[in-house]
Amino acid sequence: MAEPLIIDSDEPLRLARRLAERLGTTPDDAVAQALRAYDKAPAATRPLIASWQTLGDREAVIADIVARGAAVRAKLPPGTNSDHSDLYDESGLPR
Repeated sequence: MAEPLIIDSDEPLRLARRLAERLGTTPDDAVAQALRAYDKAPAATRPLIASWQTLGDREAVIADIVARGAAVRAKLPPGTNSDHSDLYDESGLPR
């Protein structure tokens, strides 16, 4: 028999039950499916889960953010920038 997963707070249990209802399965199976999907997802599409308890955690989160930014920048057309000066006049008002 597998080791049981104990959920100590109400929110994860409520979310697991809601997901199980949507999937038409048990909360155990719903959690397993969600964890499998998260594990297979590319890092750039995973929700950011931050644990700031140690310096190593901070470095991992920052590395994840940098990797996501690089993935987004790679998809932008060449010459793309954030200059929107053509939308405003000399006084900073919209044209």
